[in-house]
Amino acid sequence: MKKIKVEGLDEEIYVDITDNGMPIFMWVNEKVNNFYLTLNVKYGSIHTEFKPKGQKGFIKVPNGIAHFLEHMMFYMPNNTTAHAYFNELGAQINACTTPDFTFYEVFSSTNFKENLEYLLEYVFTPYFTKEYIKAERDIINEEIKMYEDNLNARLIFKMHECLWHRNKRKYLVSGSAESIKKITVDNLKEVYNNFYHPQNMFIVLTGNFNPSEAVAIIKDKENSFDFPKYFKPQIKEIKEPNKVVTKYYEEKNNVDIAKLKLSLKIPLVGLKDILKDELKLYLNILLKSNFGITSFIHTELYSNNLITQALAYSVSIYESHLTLTITAEANYPEEVLKIILKTLEDIDITSEDFNRCKKVIISSLVQSFDDIEEINSLIQDNIVMENKIINDYYKIIKNLNMETLKKIIKKLSFQNKSIVIFKPNKR
Repeated sequence: MKKIKVEGLDEEIYVDITDNGMPIFMWVNEKVNNFYLTLNVKYGSIHTEFKPKGQKGFIKVPNGIAHFLEHMMFYMPNNTTAHAYFNELGAQINACTTPDFTFYEVFSSTNFKENLEYLLEYVFTPYFTKEYIKAERDIINEEIKMYEDNLNARLIFKMHECLWHRNKRKYLVSGSAESIKKITVDNLKEVYNNFYHPQNMFIVLTGNFNPSEAVAIIKDKENSFDFPKYFKPQIKEIKEPNKVVTKYYEEKNNVDIAKLKLSLKIPLVGLKDILKDELKLYLNILLKSNFGITSFIHTELYSNNLITQALAYSVSIYESHLTLTITAEANYPEEVLKIILKTLEDIDITSEDFNRCKKVIISSLVQSFDDIEEINSLIQDNIVMENKIINDYYKIIKNLNMETLKKIIKKLSFQNKSIVIFKPNKR
């Protein structure tokens, strides 16, 4: 076992690897009484076309299969479920599928060994039947309807449809009623056998526990399974055009106040010499300064009753593009949109605002090490996106500078954008 020191902070992350090649990452916090465990698979909703080792062509599986498989993993032989076992232990469990990966989580304060062992037990015990598939299909169809009825979720989904031509992020993580109807036992086995292998997985443990004992538990449990030699499938590469699909979309809906979302689709060409984590920090500072709650535009919009709450903003960095998104609830969406676009056209930042934002980010980083779920999530993102622990965040933040941000601003292209507005139905 080795330790990775988190630079600038008095923290360490323990790292080991199992005999079958699964990395183990652990952060211990003896100030808390609980622990948070995640077993992660590098397989998400966008990975629907892949080529197994030795096969000539690509396999295409239905949209939503990663999420469907996540649901199916809780079924166990002998008419039992993982939920039943963890309920007896008094543990909270769940799972989540993202576009990029899937994770299974356990949160508890007692029975560390039993919780950790059974997390591995049920994820490494695939059990798929036609009867269980039918039952889970009905449950997921209800989830899909629930998302369709959620206006904030629909606003996000519609924006993805407007942005992406070929990128699989244009589809719902859960798939559609039509796509999940096509999922079979053979589909699930194909995906599981190609991606659910220790060499394509990793485990993250955070909280109060003994790391040496944890490694012993994991290795002993994993060695009770017989894993075949792993051949990593080739994921089909998608070439995404720079232009958006739809520049403007408007819909009348059951809302009291108009919901507005503006996304800029920006190619990463010219920005690839900057680390993704560093680039994201710079862009978040830029958006916070221009659209945050202390910004001039927020004060102007809110004081004039143009918006009803603070503007929301986000930065997402993908394979070939990044997106900058601004969201508003607006009494007068056209006027708000005009002001946002004008702000983007003249976007800039002062040294005072830049340094203030840096201090806030450093403070947030320090405070995050009080939260075992937040650090678990940070490690997950590191491994999925960078395939390593980023242990010098403090140094990266400290080294952020105005000169680099000015260069980034000059390379940003704002010509490709999508606007989605949900307006109230006229009464």
